[in-house]
Amino acid sequence: MHPTPGALATFVQDLRAFVLEDLEATCEALAAGGISAPELWARLADRSLLRLTLPVEHGGWGLSFQEYLPILELVAQSHGSARMIVHVHNGLWRLLDRYGSAAQKARFLPGWATGRVKMAFALTEPDAGTGTDIRAAARRDGRGWVLDGRKWLITFADVADAFIVVAYTDRDRGAEGISAFIVPRDAPGLHITPQPDGMGLAGTGHGLLTFDGCRLDADALLGREGEGLRMVLRGFLDTSRISIAASCVGLAQRALDLAADHAHRRVTFGKPLAERQAVRFALAEAALDVHAARLLVRDAAARADAGQPCTTEAAMAKLFGLEMVGRVTDTALRVCGGPAYLRGHPVERLYRDARALWFEEGTAEVQKLVIARAVLGGREQG
Repeated sequence: MHPTPGALATFVQDLRAFVLEDLEATCEALAAGGISAPELWARLADRSLLRLTLPVEHGGWGLSFQEYLPILELVAQSHGSARMIVHVHNGLWRLLDRYGSAAQKARFLPGWATGRVKMAFALTEPDAGTGTDIRAAARRDGRGWVLDGRKWLITFADVADAFIVVAYTDRDRGAEGISAFIVPRDAPGLHITPQPDGMGLAGTGHGLLTFDGCRLDADALLGREGEGLRMVLRGFLDTSRISIAASCVGLAQRALDLAADHAHRRVTFGKPLAERQAVRFALAEAALDVHAARLLVRDAAARADAGQPCTTEAAMAKLFGLEMVGRVTDTALRVCGGPAYLRGHPVERLYRDARALWFEEGTAEVQKLVIARAVLGGREQG
């Protein structure tokens, strides 16, 4: 059930110690191979972090974006792997809930709140861009479908029970010929190849999915044929971009807090760094950056909660968040100095985790295209 405001405030207060102590230690153990990814999922589920936005009828708390995003911001202050799980799992259910058939909902949503069911989103390809540039294709075969193509850099490929895969069903129709499918992990013709560990997000398994004559039942189609790209944009990408922007804010806030703490403790030439104007100005600019990004997130979240279009606002929040978190982690690294460059220092980890955000749900350039389209409106020529 949806928590009361008082219960939610208590939850967040208790969560802070868990995130910065227990969760941090858990993720370090995951990165070092001391625990498995399913164990991390289980610990997040125990803290109710997998049910935050899920509707109450499916066992969730049904939090609004304005209630949920401060929690995600807090989780983002720890390891990127935990943030990624909370972010994706609290967003991907929307596609199933909004477009799934009764049978699909009955199969996947009951186990969502506990993490018993895990799902991954597969759009990005190694030989193409995204959107209408994709090459993966599905064709009808009797009563079912046959899917061919490749998807890569697919987060949770190591643990997902099923994948939401975007592919052409009629290439001649362009964007109107793209559909979405739910592909079980054990589907005949699906091969999953682990990919190397990334610069950051230690412990988050990414994989290459190869569909080689992958056979799917007729009920694998999610929503209507030809509406896959529209579904993904309206049902997942906009709100996911707002969540990524909130993640940028949380990560940057932690980096700023660490830098400010170091500035108080570090003494050079008889004075703490915090008393030097250059350091004070750098921290002031970082604080301004974080606050501005947080306000952009709140604005986009309010629009999403009100059911208003938020494509442009989501792109603005994500674009500014990406650029902001880069500046703030750069500042934290400079203020904290050489020790922050060494593996194992929290600023070093935050610096690496921040770079992964550039590639989630569209690069900075993609966000600029979205914003420019809104600015120019009908005044574009040709």
